[in-house]
Amino acid sequence: MKKIFILMTLMLTVLIVNPVCAKEEKMKNVVYLGVEDYNQLEAEKKDDFKYNFFVDGERVTYPVSTAEEYKIKNILAQGYVYDIEVKDGVVVKAEEKTPTAWGKVESYETGKITLKGKTYHIKEGVKFYEISAEVGGAKVEGTSIKAGDSVKIYGDTVEAVYKTFLREEYKAPVKGTPGLKTIKNFLMTAFEPVGTTNYIYGGGWDWQDVGSSNMAKSIGISDKWVDFFQRNNVNYTYENEDDEGKSYYPHRAYNEYYYAGLDCSGYVGWAVYNTFNTENGKDGYVQSSRKMATTFANKYGYGTFTDEIKVEEFKPGDVFSMGGHVWICVGKCDDGSLVILHSTPSASYSEKSGGGVQLSALGEDEHCEAFALASKYMDKFYPLWSTRYHAVLRSYESYTNISREGVGKFSWHISDKGLLDPDGYRDMSAAEVLENIFGE
Repeated sequence: MKKIFILMTLMLTVLIVNPVCAKEEKMKNVVYLGVEDYNQLEAEKKDDFKYNFFVDGERVTYPVSTAEEYKIKNILAQGYVYDIEVKDGVVVKAEEKTPTAWGKVESYETGKITLKGKTYHIKEGVKFYEISAEVGGAKVEGTSIKAGDSVKIYGDTVEAVYKTFLREEYKAPVKGTPGLKTIKNFLMTAFEPVGTTNYIYGGGWDWQDVGSSNMAKSIGISDKWVDFFQRNNVNYTYENEDDEGKSYYPHRAYNEYYYAGLDCSGYVGWAVYNTFNTENGKDGYVQSSRKMATTFANKYGYGTFTDEIKVEEFKPGDVFSMGGHVWICVGKCDDGSLVILHSTPSASYSEKSGGGVQLSALGEDEHCEAFALASKYMDKFYPLWSTRYHAVLRSYESYTNISREGVGKFSWHISDKGLLDPDGYRDMSAAEVLENIFGE
C-alpha cells in the first residue's frame, strides 16, 4: 500500500507541475465569413456568438475571444483573409493578411501564375477558391483560374489563391493633411470620403456599437469603404425591411458591417479625428449625432454652441447636431441656401435607400443656389456616384429643427483652441469655398 500511495503522490505532483497543455492551432490564410445566425441574435448575448471561417477548404465555427474590449471582433470583416490562432476551440488572435500580390491573371499554368508581369510559383496541392461577399455572410467555393480573373495570392511561394472582387484604384479629388488644424483643411478632409463611401447604419462605430471603430481612428479613407462602394451598384440598400437576414442594418446593437461605410456621426467623427491627428489609434470622436455639437464645445472646448439658429450666421466648418443626424456646413449662398456635407441614406435612381457621404443642399426648392452647386460638383468630380444618385435637397427648416434638447450649432474657436483660418474661409460664400477647394 505504501508503494501505491507514493506512486499516486508522484503522479499527482507531475500533473500539478506539468498540467495538460492547452491545444493551440495556428491557421493561415483563413477567410472570415461572418457571425453564425446573422440578424437572429440578441445583442446582449454577443459574448456567446459563434463565428464562421473558411479554413483549408472547410467552413468551421468558433467562438471568438472578447478580451481587450472585443479587439478581435473589431478587426474581422466579411470576405477578408486572416491568420488566426485558436486555443481550446476559441479564436484568441487574428491578424488581417496583406496579399503578396493582387490583380488580373495574365497567365496561368500548373504551378505558376503571373500577375502584373511577375510570375509566382504555387505550392503543390494548393486549391483555388472564390470569395463572394454577400449580405448576411460571405461565401467561399472551389473554382478554377484562367487569364483575366481577378485574384489575390498569399505567400512568395503561393500557398493560397482567392478569386475575388478587386476595386479600381481610387484617388480622392480632394485630400486633407492629417493634423493641420485649419478650417480649410477640416473641410478638405471631410471631402475625402465623398462619393466613394456608402451609408451604413453604425458605420464608423465599433462592433459593439458603443464608440469609434478602428477606421474612425485611422488616418485616410479606408480601402474597405472603397471596396464596398465599388462592389455595390444603384440597387444597394442599407436596410432590407423584408428580410433581416439579408440586411446590412444592425440587429439590436451589434454591428457586423461597422467596417463597410459610414453613418452621419461616424463620418463627422472620422473627419474631426483626421484633422486633429497624424497617427492611428488615438481616442476617437464618434458618438450620438445629437450630442456632437455640444460635446465639441463643452467637453473638448473646441468652440461654441448655440441653439439660437439664424441662417445668416452659418459659417464654413460649422457642425450642426439635430435629432438623429449631424452635418457639416460648407458655406452659405447669396440666396440664403446652405451647402452641406453629410452621410445620409438618400434614394438612388432605382429608389433604393443607399446613399452615403455626399455634398447636399438646404433650401426652399431645386432652384436654390446650393442645390445647383451640390449638383455641379457631385456630377463633375464624383462621376461613379452620380450614375447612382442625384444630388440631395433638404429643407432648411427640417435640418435646423431645435425641438430636442442639445440640438444646435457648433462653431470653431478661430484660435489654437479650435481651428485657425489663415485662408479666410469663414468669410467666404459657399461658391467661393468650393472654387478654392477644387482649384477651379
